[in-house]
Order: sequence, then C-alpha cells, then structure tokens
Amino acid sequence: MRRQIIEPLLEIEKLSTHFETADGLVKAVDDVTLRVEPGKTLCIVGESGCGKSVTARSILRLVDPPGRIVAGRINFRSREAEEAVDLAALDPRGPELRRIRGKEIGMVFQEPMVALSPVHTIGQQLVEVLRLHEQLGKKEARERAIAELRGVGIPNPEQRIDAYSFQLSGGMRQRAMIAMALACRPQLLIADEPTTALDVTTQAQILRLLRKLQEERGMAILFITHDLGVVAELADRVAVMYLGNVVEECDVDSLFHDPRHPYTRALLRSVPRIERRARRRLPTIRGQVPHPQQRPSGCPYRTRCDHVVLGECDVDNPDLVSDGEREVRCVHYPTADSIRAGHELEHEEVAADAG
Repeated sequence: MRRQIIEPLLEIEKLSTHFETADGLVKAVDDVTLRVEPGKTLCIVGESGCGKSVTARSILRLVDPPGRIVAGRINFRSREAEEAVDLAALDPRGPELRRIRGKEIGMVFQEPMVALSPVHTIGQQLVEVLRLHEQLGKKEARERAIAELRGVGIPNPEQRIDAYSFQLSGGMRQRAMIAMALACRPQLLIADEPTTALDVTTQAQILRLLRKLQEERGMAILFITHDLGVVAELADRVAVMYLGNVVEECDVDSLFHDPRHPYTRALLRSVPRIERRARRRLPTIRGQVPHPQQRPSGCPYRTRCDHVVLGECDVDNPDLVSDGEREVRCVHYPTADSIRAGHELEHEEVAADAG
C-alpha cells in the first residue's frame, strides 16, 4: 500500500554544496534530494564526514566560505508565503531569509557551549530572539522567555534565565538551546546531533522532550545523527548518507527490517545486539570514509563494499532510483521493480548474521 502523498514542508532537490580549497574541490554535499513532511521526523544518518551537518547548514545558508551551494533547490513552505520559497536562491544576509531563520525554521546545534554566547546570559539571548521575531517589549519578552525555559524542563527558570552558559550543565545548556530554537513556534526544527556530547540518561531525556514538544506543537523535525538507536526511537523516515550522497531513503521500519543498500546493511550489522552469541566479534565496516578530496571514481562506497561489481561500480555513480516508497542509489537496484523485489545478497547476509 503506497503512502499518502502529502505536500512537503521542506523539499530539497538535487542540492550540491562544494568547498573550493587550495588543495582541491570538496563535494561535501552532492546531488542530495530529500523531503520533510509536516509534523513528521526525518533522520539523516551516516558516519562522520558523510555530509550530514553541511546539508543541515545549507538549508539555513549557514555554510561558511569557501563553501557554497553550487546547484539545487531548497523549497520551504513558509507560513507567510502562498508558494514555496527557494531558500537556495535567497541572499544569506538578506531580510527574507532572516525572517525565516529562527522564526519558521529553528536549529539546535551539536555543541551548545560553542553555539551559546559566553558573555551574555541565557535570558538575554532568548529575549533577543523573541524581540527580533515577535516584536515583543522587554518585560513581555522576559516573561515569555521564562515560560519557554519552563516548557523545556529547566527547573527554577526565574533564576536560571540570568545564568551564563558556563554556569549550566550540559543537559541544561542543550535545553536552553532547544528553548531558543522553539521560542517562535517554528514549523521545522533542525537538530544537528543534539545528544552526542551528553551522557546516556540526559540523551534519553532530550529525546523524550523533543517528542513531547513535537506532539504538542505539530512541528516537523530534521534530526541528524550517527546513532541508529536514536533513529529507531525518533524517526518516521530515514535518509542514509555516504560521502555527500543519499544512498537510501525509506520509512524507519523498512530501514531496520528490510534494508537495501550495502552501506545501510553494513551499518545495521555493526549495531550491538543482546541476542548475539557470546565471544563473537562485532561486525565492522572495513576501511574508513575516504577523504573528500580523495573521492573514489564511480560509487564512493565501492572501496568498502563487499558486493562491488568491477567495471560498473568503479565507472559510474548510479542515480537515485525510486519505487514510490523508497529510494536507493546502487548498481544492484537499477529499477523500481528491483528495489521492491530486494536482492538475494540480503537474504544471505541475514542468514549468516542469525547463525
């Protein structure tokens, strides 16, 4: 049964963000196509260096020079516009993008200690966001800021509002960042590995908080992570990235129970499982992600793939093929029918893993 077609809140079409350095061209994001539906969560997963964070920063035009968007569209359905706005075509410093950034699209960064100003209190930074986008007076903005801090679970917000970032724990800093990102009730929240620097207990608290706020406010979330446990808990759909490419995109159940791309299957095999036999080595992906300036010819994953086809994988990087439910970029899945049918190698891997 095909999923209902819903008008996307955010639709990225063939986005490419490159860095022209003295040592050569870095294709950090290359021909990426994604969509985020209203009220849903899309997780982008992959190893470090695969282009996840640059994709997120490209949406809000926060890529620092020498990086720049060289191709593609980023269509966002703003509340204030009748038609979708192409964020890639806007001036990064212009008023139109500044109205969207922070008001309709919020962002939670990976390390709040770096993202938050150390010389301004949490309250000063939160009040500035509210006054800029909501045109509130000082007193009203402060009252609203206290309410936002209380809403993300910060105890004694009347006192904590005057604290500096270095006076808060890691979990409290991240909650303050979330309050700042959501203060203006955005339609979309971009969260760039917001739990990576936190302990396991605090990670679970932050994830529960995000789910709670999403249910209350009906916002969409674009969540970037390398943790498949987080994906299983939070995602509606998942995009797997490798060296700047989306190699597979599907719903979360299909990703874990019926994956297609060799890289997706390798990631899943490397996740520790309780039912694995004792004293059995955990499967790993051989090698490492190539340096972006040493990108292999053809499929970028071929140097680590156990199912490489010589004469094909080393010649061309396949196009992203869709069957209406999932998209896969692999020589083993050249058509929609082949994606639906799956590949016999999948069954061999599952049987070997079970043994």
